[in-house]
Amino acid sequence: MREFWVRIVAAIAGTGVVLLALAFAWLQNPHPPAAAPAAAPPAAPAAALVEAGRAFYAAEGCAMCHAIAGEGNPRFPLDGVGARRDAAELRDWILATGTAAEALSARAVRMKQGYRALGEAELEALVAYMQSLTTPSLAP
Repeated sequence: MREFWVRIVAAIAGTGVVLLALAFAWLQNPHPPAAAPAAAPPAAPAAALVEAGRAFYAAEGCAMCHAIAGEGNPRFPLDGVGARRDAAELRDWILATGTAAEALSARAVRMKQGYRALGEAELEALVAYMQSLTTPSLAP
């Protein structure tokens, strides 16, 4: 009979410890904020502008350093870059300015400095093309 009561007390004590641990964890950890309404995705760039950017990408030989859908240098794929970066960040990475200049190697910065001479139309088209690349590649 004594063992029965010891087991009951041990079970109650164990349950109490678990409940106290849960209460402590709940109080100490931040609660997720209420779900905010989903922001509308950024408007897709105009198809003509994207096509101009695609043509510029091909004409400038960007595939020598980058890959899209498995085409080009696989070391620096651009698949999904439009979902990861906004237009301003893409512009910084293309021109090697801002925080991108700090993240890139000195060689990459030197190579990208030539893009600073681009006209605004070419740069806007290239950014639009990069923004259109929103899905990751399925290529190995």
